[in-house]
Amino acid sequence: MSLSLSIADGVAEIALDDGKVNALSEQMLESLLEAIAEAAKADAALLIYGRAGCFSGGYDRKLIAAGGPACDAMRAAGDRLTLALLDYPAPVVIASTGHAMAKAAFMLLLADYRIGAAGAFSISLNEVAIGMTMPDAAMPQARARLAPSWLNRCALQAQTLDPEQALEAGFYDELATGGDLLERARDKARQLAALHRQAYRETRLLLNAPLRAEVVAALAAS
Repeated sequence: MSLSLSIADGVAEIALDDGKVNALSEQMLESLLEAIAEAAKADAALLIYGRAGCFSGGYDRKLIAAGGPACDAMRAAGDRLTLALLDYPAPVVIASTGHAMAKAAFMLLLADYRIGAAGAFSISLNEVAIGMTMPDAAMPQARARLAPSWLNRCALQAQTLDPEQALEAGFYDELATGGDLLERARDKARQLAALHRQAYRETRLLLNAPLRAEVVAALAAS
């Protein structure tokens, strides 16, 4: 199974595991969107994580290379994921269980708290490195969430970061060893879930409003 959802004690856990690199195909993205919607209906704090060693390699590279309607549909689903994460009505935590590339790295930037796996893992906005111009709706996310001193290296130069550099750049809030990663992420999700929900929801919407407006404007113009 590529994706599973469980909800218990006010926390919804979405696990991504396609047995490979958790490529964000249209099917994976649609499943992820459905799971997020179900978690939102339950008013649960959200924890997303991947298989050991890989959070996600980003969009399906085969579809990107082929282009056409299937690629467009995948990207459209990815744009809806961006808005779903920005609009989520409760805390969002991501446990990055390993490599996080391209769209997966952007997912990190949209979460409230990000815990990365320490180790020999790569985190990158690698669009330029693979011959893609950074999408108009993606650049505001990088500007809003990355440390200014790292923005050029990450967005323009497509530098591949190790977890320690990713922590400094702003992709992560903390690092944990593989065995402790999920338990630490679950503790953080429960901690945030215990905060006053209405105050958290309304403040989260206010915090994300400027970025959301930029993303929506960029999508409308594209």
